[in-house]
Amino acid sequence: MCMTKNELISDVAAGLVMALSREQVDIVKAVFIVKMQGYDIHEVNTLPSVEVADNDYILKRFTVDMLAKGVKESSIKSYLNIVRPFLDTTGINFTDITSQHVTDYLAVKKVAQNANGRKNTQAYLAGICRVLFIFFTWAYKKHHIREDIMRDVDRIKTKQKKKDRITPEEMEACRETLKDSREKALFELMISTGMRVGEIAKLRIEDIDFQQRKVSIHGEKTENAEREGYLSIRARNALRKYTGSRTEGYVFRPLRNVLKDSQAVSNGTIEDIAKEIGKRAGVHCKTTVHIYRKTFASETYRRTGNIKLVSILLGHASTAITEKYYLIDDMKDIEYQALYVA
Repeated sequence: MCMTKNELISDVAAGLVMALSREQVDIVKAVFIVKMQGYDIHEVNTLPSVEVADNDYILKRFTVDMLAKGVKESSIKSYLNIVRPFLDTTGINFTDITSQHVTDYLAVKKVAQNANGRKNTQAYLAGICRVLFIFFTWAYKKHHIREDIMRDVDRIKTKQKKKDRITPEEMEACRETLKDSREKALFELMISTGMRVGEIAKLRIEDIDFQQRKVSIHGEKTENAEREGYLSIRARNALRKYTGSRTEGYVFRPLRNVLKDSQAVSNGTIEDIAKEIGKRAGVHCKTTVHIYRKTFASETYRRTGNIKLVSILLGHASTAITEKYYLIDDMKDIEYQALYVA
């Protein structure tokens, strides 16, 4: 996981956004920049030693294997943030952990209070359970443990809530509130392609074929996952107006460094703009970039009825993911209308 100095500073700052205000995070970043003057960062290119098969070893081994598989670094970090506390809580070597340890841990988490003094939600518990399944299934398949301990652990199920998306009326309301070419370009891009926030932040002008109305998307979930998106006429025109005479560099640039095409805007900035657009327009839900992505999926499916196409455009590994997390409500609505609406 080789990082530049700026990437390391941004990574540290990102970990503080839930605890500090934006102004305080900016101060932390400024202090790091000053204090790290004259220091270099070097990648340690050593694989985990096999001499001591302790819990630190297995976490390093898991990290290396996930990287080799192409899992995104941020996803690996989120896995480790769940697996490490579990291993620390049990206090025993990973090879001695049983299904009962996992079940007991989940039971404790169910009755324990979180930082806000409330019980952990079913969705939170399901997330922990899912990651432990990923970790111990990997460990068993790679022969790091002797038994498939998760075979005897019951998966935690959550009630599927109706998926939020922006209605056609709300989309028009959003368009009426867009205040500059930057917002127009971002809004139309999100609605037209369903790109993830990290994919938008890293989008370069060179990735856009204005004539063919295509955009090359560098997948955020896995390394080297490439796909094509298709721009509506509105999106093409909005992006062309925003980028102007620029022919290279990141499409969306930090306002403080508007002349630096080599610097990408942060994911947080993209999210802030996306939410502000929806807030001004009076959209019924918080308009995160993911909500625009779900809206794109819904609209595309309702126009085409083609789950496979939607899955490909979203960059999903399988149509099962697309159906379960994006289209299940649309499919039920269409089925209902076919059966009961004359």
